[in-house]
Amino acid sequence: MIYTLYGQPASGKTTLGKLLAEYLDSPFVIDGDEFRKMFTNKNYGRKGREKNIRNANTVATYLNKQGHHVVICLVNPYKQLRRELNENNRNEVIEILLRSSRGLRREYHVEDFEDGDPDCIIRTDQKTEDSWNYLKALLGI
Repeated sequence: MIYTLYGQPASGKTTLGKLLAEYLDSPFVIDGDEFRKMFTNKNYGRKGREKNIRNANTVATYLNKQGHHVVICLVNPYKQLRRELNENNRNEVIEILLRSSRGLRREYHVEDFEDGDPDCIIRTDQKTEDSWNYLKALLGI
């Protein structure tokens, strides 16, 4: 199963993703910041973001097909790329949109962000514990 936590920068993707990974068997976490460092992609424009997301999707698909749980924590603003991940992993992707009104990391904010049709939406302005408990309830874990 692939769990995609996506949203604007500083919306809590990595924090909730790591908590989720602690609950899963054989999890792999693909974190946007760490992934960019590994592939040395410093382009935060649309083309750079698309390349980073496609690389993450390829790795996630490979790991999923090997039977591992994968938690993707990326801004992932383009619904077409999320759709591609879903098409390559039929019935094996859960999309979780995180929303926050915090203005942190504004320099990486994506103006053309496409919410799409996530499986669930979580407001992360509350305490981390509250967001985590809400996510657990939504996923039934």
